[in-house]
Amino acid sequence: MRKLCFGFVFAIGLTFLGLTFLGFSFVGTADGQEKKVATIKITVPDKGYKETVVTVDGVEVKGTGTSRTFTTPALEAGKEYKFKVEALIEPNNYTKITRPRTVTLKAGDEAKLDLTTEDKKLDKIVVRWVPTPDDIVDKMAELAKVGKDDIIFDPGCGDAVMLIRPVKKLGAKKGIGIDIDPKMVKIAQEKAKTEGVAEKIVIKKGDILNEKDMAICAEATVVLIYIGDDLGARMSPVLQKLLKPGTRVVSHRFKLGDWKPDKTVIVKGEDGDEYTLHYWVVKAKK
Repeated sequence: MRKLCFGFVFAIGLTFLGLTFLGFSFVGTADGQEKKVATIKITVPDKGYKETVVTVDGVEVKGTGTSRTFTTPALEAGKEYKFKVEALIEPNNYTKITRPRTVTLKAGDEAKLDLTTEDKKLDKIVVRWVPTPDDIVDKMAELAKVGKDDIIFDPGCGDAVMLIRPVKKLGAKKGIGIDIDPKMVKIAQEKAKTEGVAEKIVIKKGDILNEKDMAICAEATVVLIYIGDDLGARMSPVLQKLLKPGTRVVSHRFKLGDWKPDKTVIVKGEDGDEYTLHYWVVKAKK
């Protein structure tokens, strides 16, 4: 009987000191205030190359499918707490979207957070670099009718093949590229030197979702692109804003959001595969 009483008193003591006990959603504190947990029910996209990974303050919230539930530690009543929620979304095997949000909660709250909706200011998109075959780059330049007076721009230029080949083979006046990866910038610069066209090629570190970084494209007369749907849709309004009327744009495979191509062609590569190319001419600003 004494042991039983001691266990009961010990359990109450734990609760009194602020520890969760036997699954209770609130605990007592030394000053008599109540503490309660709060929950965030998170909805994520229903399709993807991989399961969406959700973290709250850097700790992964386990789960699969379209929903995750995060339960906070016990929170003091009357205070507000901020939690940083972040989803890593991979809609395909070459695109990673980081979607951060901040949720403010009080003890006992039950919040809902929809992470299926894009926020163009907060979302960050990174596309894995995949090179376009040399012969397809040549066909893109042919479609754009690249000549000796043209200045080529490639956003997300990778190793700069879309700049080097038009300059070297067709005598284009200049090539300009930006890439978010400093390692690729160095690779592109070295490749331009190796190919003997470094004096005509400018490669800079830059983010194609940053209009200031993209301003370098204003002098371009031709834009050659190979980039994913998500990035292309985000970049499209910036391109249309910055490029001069008459600038020709050719994209390998992907369209640029709602910007309707003037022409779409399918070409056959030396490897026997078919490649889709989209072509636009920038119209005069309204």
